[in-house]
Amino acid sequence: MKLKHLPFIFLIILCNSAIAQTATTPKLGSWAMFFGQVRIHDKWSIHAEAQYRDHGILEESEQILLRTGINYHINPTALVTAGYAHVDSYPYDGEVLKKPSSSENRLWQQLIMKNNISRVFFEHRYRLEQRWIEANSNTRYLNRVRYLFRATLPLNKKTVEKNAVFLSFYDEIFVHINSTPFDRNRIYGAVGYQFSPHANTQLGYMAQTVNSKTKSYLQVGLTYNLDLRKK
Repeated sequence: MKLKHLPFIFLIILCNSAIAQTATTPKLGSWAMFFGQVRIHDKWSIHAEAQYRDHGILEESEQILLRTGINYHINPTALVTAGYAHVDSYPYDGEVLKKPSSSENRLWQQLIMKNNISRVFFEHRYRLEQRWIEANSNTRYLNRVRYLFRATLPLNKKTVEKNAVFLSFYDEIFVHINSTPFDRNRIYGAVGYQFSPHANTQLGYMAQTVNSKTKSYLQVGLTYNLDLRKK
């Protein structure tokens, strides 16, 4: 088997997993995601992110998430970020973009550390969140800790560079700082293509477990990084 065949095999696995999941759950969800970074200085950049999440594929709205932040680049393998996010969540009732059932304002801070072993690139992300969730005219406050471990394998290049095809996998656990700490866990796999030095796209499959129940999502993501530093 050649490396060039791996993306197609991976897509078949994703599709089979999605079909199997629909046998046990009423809906297969979907996420459309954009991630961006604007580099304004050797040490500073701006994070921008938008996500649209469906209960079903292009059917009932589940969540809209908008997130931004300021990054400080400690060195090429480590950065810290502080930012703000807003999340609107929608009920599962067959309507699209009706009034949200809850709205959340969130402050967040994170540390990302990167390393590689041969052609496999690893990322460790540690994130803290302070969450104000408003629902039914009541507001509750929660603190949450998240840890994400990601592995990325370029298939036709030594690194993720222009024209590289790559596989990406991650697992992320969410923990509340209260009497019932476990919040959720996400397992994700995707195939991606780096179509320019600044941009890539990924098609993936994610299984999210909340309160011992697991739901699956197809995901499409676009990442675009803009460098405004003077050359």
